[in-house]
Amino acid sequence: MVLNHFTETATVLNADCDFHRKLKPSALFRYVEQAAADHARAYGMDDDFFAARHTTFLVGKQAVEVYRMPTRGEKITLDTACEPCKKGSMKRITHILDETGKKLALVDCRWIVVNTETGHIMRQPSWCTPNYENEDVEEELPQLVHKCKELTPAGSWTASYSLCDLNGHLNNAFYLDIACDALPLEALRKGPLRFASINYHREIPMGAQVAVAYAPSADGWYVVGRRDEHIAFECYLEFSSEAAENA
Repeated sequence: MVLNHFTETATVLNADCDFHRKLKPSALFRYVEQAAADHARAYGMDDDFFAARHTTFLVGKQAVEVYRMPTRGEKITLDTACEPCKKGSMKRITHILDETGKKLALVDCRWIVVNTETGHIMRQPSWCTPNYENEDVEEELPQLVHKCKELTPAGSWTASYSLCDLNGHLNNAFYLDIACDALPLEALRKGPLRFASINYHREIPMGAQVAVAYAPSADGWYVVGRRDEHIAFECYLEFSSEAAENA
C-alpha cells in the first residue's frame, strides 16, 4: 500500500545529544514534531490557517521504539504519515531512517485538535485537506504505561520559559527530559532509551509546577507528574545496554 507521506532530512546536532553521544529522547520527539509541522505546512496548514479556524494540534499520547539511537553528526531521514481524526484522535506514524534506509526508530503519536477559544477537543476538524491523510496507517506501538503504587518522590519542576512552546505550556518533548531527570543515574548510564510511552493528561502552563515521582515497573521505569494534585502526565521508559545496542 502506497501512503500519502512526507519526508525530510536532518543532521543530529551536538547540542541535542547526551553523554552517550546519542540523540536525547526529547530531541528525537522534537525532530518528529518538526516533521509533522512541516508536513502540515506543505499542504497549506500554516499558522494563519489554524488562527483563522481557532484551532491547534496538541499531542494526547505518544510512544517511541528505538532500534538504534542516532549519533551526533549523523544524517537521518524522517518519513511521516497520518490518518484522519477518528474519535477525536489522529494517528501519525514516523519512521526515522539512517543514510542506508535502515530503520533507527519508530514514533507513534496521537494528535488531537483543540478549539483555542473554548479549549475543547474536537472530534473532527472543520476542514478537509486532500491527499494529506491516509484512511489507515497500519503500524502502531503500545500506548499504555505500566503503573506502580510504591513511588519515590523526585522533586518538583517548573514549566519555565526554556521548556515551553508556542502555546505557552510545557512542550510535549520536554516531558521526557523531566522523566529522565527524575530517574536514578544508574538507569540512564545503562544505555540509551529503547522504548517509551507517555500519556499527557493535563497541560502544564508556563510558570506552573509539577511534582514528579518514579518507581521500577515491568522491565523499565514508571514516572508520574502531578499538578494541583491531579495527574498531569504518566510515562514508561525502558533502556538498553550499550552492548546490546551495538551488537
